[in-house]
Amino acid sequence: MKKKLLDCLGKLKGNSVCGRLAIISVIVIIVALYCFNFIDTEEQITLTSIGSGLIAIIGLYFFYKRLKNQDIQRVDDRFNSAINLLGSSETSARTGAVYVLHELALEEDKYRQQIVQILCSHVRSKTSEAAYQKTHKERPSNEIQTTLNLLLKEKECGLYTQGFAKVSGFPRADFEHAYLVRADFWNAQCQGAIFWDAQCQEANFSDAQCQGAIFWNTQCQGANFWNAQCQGANFWNAQCQGADFWNAQCQGAIFWNAQCQEANFRDAQCQGAIFSDAQCQGAIFSDAQCQGAYTPKGVSTQTLSSRIGKETEFETLQLEGEIAEDVIKNIENSKNYLDDYIQTIIEDNTGKKAKYGTPKDCTTGILENSEQLQAIIKKDWKKLEQLNKKQHD
Repeated sequence: MKKKLLDCLGKLKGNSVCGRLAIISVIVIIVALYCFNFIDTEEQITLTSIGSGLIAIIGLYFFYKRLKNQDIQRVDDRFNSAINLLGSSETSARTGAVYVLHELALEEDKYRQQIVQILCSHVRSKTSEAAYQKTHKERPSNEIQTTLNLLLKEKECGLYTQGFAKVSGFPRADFEHAYLVRADFWNAQCQGAIFWDAQCQEANFSDAQCQGAIFWNTQCQGANFWNAQCQGANFWNAQCQGADFWNAQCQGAIFWNAQCQEANFRDAQCQGAIFSDAQCQGAIFSDAQCQGAYTPKGVSTQTLSSRIGKETEFETLQLEGEIAEDVIKNIENSKNYLDDYIQTIIEDNTGKKAKYGTPKDCTTGILENSEQLQAIIKKDWKKLEQLNKKQHD
């Protein structure tokens, strides 16, 4: 018995702080038992029984540590295996890898941030391939749409719909330069997502949460933003010809230098939005709420909060005038995503001088300071969602 106890203690000697503490504890207990004459008394605990108990405890410690190491190794093996499959030439293998990585990110926090970045990178790299764009020019492949769903959609337990994705410092969804023609983002969680220079023609963002999303220089011709939450979204220099923002929440959104010919802003909430140098020939603003919206030059330093109590300014919002050749070229390249009326708009504005001003049939004036507005300024999207829901109930 004594030999077994000494063997176990010997194993613990070189085993971290816990091992040293265990050795000290054993020595203290044995000394105390001798000092108080608990040992060699038949009615009390014997040295043999004490040793057996200590051996059992030490054995459990090593068993727990071995299981923990095995679990860590299991997670590492699953991650590495999925990464290898993601580079497979077989579509089914890559799709399977996406599911494995998604499940792993939900279960373990070790690779969570790395996994969302890997999946976004997979979308970018795969859709940038010429062969992919030729084969899937009409809509995303099942592999890519599945990846988008597992990242952004609550119904699919998307990673960006989870609480851990709301923590400060968590990587943004990055689809820069991605080819996402007719991709389905319905009801997706795209807050702060990056679509810079992406091709999103006729993509469906209806009911999507796009607060603070970046659409710089994005191709959004014919895209659907029905009822989308686009507060603070940035459409600088975006190609939004024929895009539909019906009933969208665009408070504080930036359409600076955006090409919005034939775009539909009917019933949209555009309070405090920036339309500086936007091209809106043929655009519809019927019943849009544009209080505090503005387009004066040098607006880069102005904030949404600074528009409270100020009149709407549409000094450089172009409503008529000849459309530039490079813009027409973009329209021609996207004619599959636009209706024929866009050609009528081009013809009607040929040779015309630029005309700026306030769109017809939209509400302008002073931007009202409200709970909703304060939530937008503070980027408290959860509070805003609650206020909007309460207003509709």
